[in-house]
Amino acid sequence: MPDRRSLPPMEAIEFAIEKVFRHFFFGLALAIAWAVLLIPLMALVWYFAFRNGMPDVKALPPAAMAAFGLLAIGLLLAAFSISANWNRRLLLGERPRGLAWLRLDGVVWRLMLGHVLLIVALGLYAAAAYSVVTFAAPSAAETLGSAAKPIAIVIAALLGLSALFTFYRLSSWLAGLAVADADYTLRTAWRSTAKNRIAYLSFTFWLLFSLAIAGALGAGAFFAQQSLPQPWVKPVAFGFIGLLAWLAIFLVASVAACHYRSFANQSKTENDTLFD
Repeated sequence: MPDRRSLPPMEAIEFAIEKVFRHFFFGLALAIAWAVLLIPLMALVWYFAFRNGMPDVKALPPAAMAAFGLLAIGLLLAAFSISANWNRRLLLGERPRGLAWLRLDGVVWRLMLGHVLLIVALGLYAAAAYSVVTFAAPSAAETLGSAAKPIAIVIAALLGLSALFTFYRLSSWLAGLAVADADYTLRTAWRSTAKNRIAYLSFTFWLLFSLAIAGALGAGAFFAQQSLPQPWVKPVAFGFIGLLAWLAIFLVASVAACHYRSFANQSKTENDTLFD
């Protein structure tokens, strides 16, 4: 049985933030590589849906729907490919070579299946919470009276917390899939991450706090471009907002890596500066 380990919340979020800034241009290169590859699909969407102006979403022609579907599939594959390369960069210091920038190998497919499992697990929690509030509470109203609804809300909130903890516990396993760590199985991840509820809540606080700072800076830039008359302020402000959104996306994408680093005990992750 693997040893249970404790998540250091502040250290984990600091690791994620530091890596997001350090590997900013690496993430940008991944996105540009996939954007270039998806240009033909974007052109199809424009030709069949936007060539004559904004389309009626409720009455899209079959060709436009097919183009949107192909683009959605392409974006989905891009997201998982970028996620795999991003996690491998953060944890292994790996820099892809050649077509590996657009990797769609077994690592990516296993990562996709892992996300499907995660979504199913979270969906079960969501269904349980919905059932408690929608069906169980009215049924119990005759017995519990006015207390039925508050009790149902409390139970739904507890299910939500359990879903959050499950998300974190499985996320470290997803990072293990990305780096092809055969020793860090789902069972190992589940056992290693047990009894970290307080640490997970603390990590969530620091993650939301970091995202809130980015949101506040973005709001400040938005209101600044509305109040200042100089013509250069608007593009600078929206460019800054876009940069903050980009950093926030990659910060969230780094959650799995910082949890894997804490629980999988991979000392090699500390040596990625050799690859910078």
